[in-house]
Parts: sequence; C-alpha cells; structure tokens
Amino acid sequence: MSDKVRLASVGLGRWARVLARGAQRGDKVELYSCFSRDPGKRAAFQQEFGIERSAGSYEELLADPAVEGVIITTPNDTHMDVITQALRAGKAVYTDKPIAHSLEDANRIAAVVAETGGVFAVGHSSRRLSGHREMKRWIEDGRLGEVSLAEANFSNERGLELTPQTWRWYADKSPGGAFIQLGVHHADTLQFLLGPVKNVTAQARKLYTKSEVPDAIMAILEFESGALGYIGTGWASPGVYTMNLLGTKANLMYDLDFTHWDESHLADDWSTLKSQFYGESVRQPVELPRTDMFREQLEEFGLAARGEATVEVGATEAVRALAVVRAVIESSARGGQAVSLDEVIDSAQASPALA
Repeated sequence: MSDKVRLASVGLGRWARVLARGAQRGDKVELYSCFSRDPGKRAAFQQEFGIERSAGSYEELLADPAVEGVIITTPNDTHMDVITQALRAGKAVYTDKPIAHSLEDANRIAAVVAETGGVFAVGHSSRRLSGHREMKRWIEDGRLGEVSLAEANFSNERGLELTPQTWRWYADKSPGGAFIQLGVHHADTLQFLLGPVKNVTAQARKLYTKSEVPDAIMAILEFESGALGYIGTGWASPGVYTMNLLGTKANLMYDLDFTHWDESHLADDWSTLKSQFYGESVRQPVELPRTDMFREQLEEFGLAARGEATVEVGATEAVRALAVVRAVIESSARGGQAVSLDEVIDSAQASPALA
C-alpha cells in the first residue's frame, strides 16, 4: 500500500480538478476517494484522475477510516456545514478560500476547529506565489526598508459571465462579489506581508454585471503598523493580478499573467518581479525561484494531517481575510466611512453550538 496521505475530494467542479492536478504533481498525497451528489460527476472524476473509489453519500465518505482528510471545493455558502461535519468526524479539512460566505459562519467554523482540535487549512494560495515569497524575504532581511504604501489589484471578466444558474450571481451566497472571490486573496497576502489590517475604507459598485453583486470595488486598508494599502478588484475586465510595495529603501513591483493562474507550476514563467532602489530610476528584474502553490499547500495539509507539518493558513488567518471583505461591504454601505476589523469580527461572533 502507498504511504501517501489519502485525501478525498468533496465537490467535483472545475476547481476540484485544478486542485486534483496540483495534488498529483507531487509525491506526498494521493486522491483516494471523492464525493458529489451527482453520480455522473463522481464517475467522471474517478476516471479522469484514476481514483480508487467514490462514496455514495457524504456520511459514507466520512465513515471511511482510510480517508485521512477532505478537500472541499463546494460553494462558499455550504462550507460551514460541510467543514464542521468533517471535523467532528475526525477528518483533517482543507477548504478552498474564502473560509465561508459570511463572517458568522467563519467564526462558527473557527470555534469547531478549536473544539475538535482538528487539522484545518484554507486555500489562500496566492501568498505562496514566488513573487510574494520574494517580497516577504526582502521585508524580513531589510532590503525593502519600511513599507509605507502597498498597491494591489486582482480583477477579471467573470462577472460578465454570471447567470442566475450560478451561485456567484446572488448577494446572499457571494456577498461582496468580486472582492470575496478575488480581492480576498490580496486581503490575506497583504496581511501575510505587512501584518494585521486595522481599518478599511471602501466603495463598491455594480456597473456592468447583471447579477446582484458588485463588479467594481476599491478599498483602502490601514495596517496596525501605520502603513496604507490599496486593493482594487473587479469582475468586468480582462484578468489582472498585480502588487507593488513601496519601501524606504526600495520598491518591488509584481505582475502575474492571470490566464495561467490555474497552472500554478507554470505561473512563475508568466510572472515578473522588478525592484527599484532608492536614488535609482531603473527597474531591475528580480529572479523568482519556481513554486507550485496548489501542490505545495495540499502537500503541507496532507503532512499536517499526520502531524508532520504545520498548516500555514488556518482559521485565524482566514477569518481576518474574510473580515476585510465584511469591512469593505460595511464601509461602502456607510458611504465610505472607515470600519475597523475588530468591530466586524466581534459583531459576527456566534456560539459554536449553532454550527
């Protein structure tokens, strides 16, 4: 029998396939089982990825002692029930970002993680991109100096493609629209790089999508360090993924071709990071070591399920990323008034008994 960590995919749509390909690029985890309520999807997923078995129900999957952890890619508004059921069944849980569609559900999930002591990971993968890892190194070794400003944008055209048959169309299932789907990546990565966000000031608009959610959002973040950051995110343009950090010693400018996002083992070939040092006008390319964010996070999760690694992004980090989304929504609703992260996190506290 293989000594790879045995994982099961739950929710077998497009993103489950992206993660499955990432898992199979490595040698530490294997896709051992899978579940979808649709038997046809189960059979197709098994065939595509050579998976040994599937389960006829979620309960059957969780009762399988051979399954060490589950990879959840179901719609955001289903996360709380699916995650807490798995944790209470003793399974390690990886869920794609965001942790949930609401901060209330996120806090309930965090409470159950604490209650069960289970291994729990959230797929805020973008912090693992080589450009962001290099930014972190420059901050930690002092080459960047003290950061005063950060500028980030993650946008694409998906809002123009939404229909009432897709769950992202609806405000109660995908609050914040482009920000909860795309901007939340930068909300996590910027806090990874610069520390906790203190306050958020934002404006959100629904301009070109026919759905219920906004497709143009701008947010100004005030970090506890005093630094300021901008996150722009939209759903009505060709894909953009950028981040700039402005420091007292140097600037770093990162650009990734979004069309290669799904192929995380190739993303570095389609990325550039440039530096500009104090007193210089020339922007020099910075070498980017090769990374594979999807493979790396799933291998880390699998090893953590066996007590051989520590999860980098768990409930605490994921709640703070989602709290930025909630603060963006609240600030826009209040006409751009600043909203504190502590306020929105505290206001969404819920009893774990409700989970």
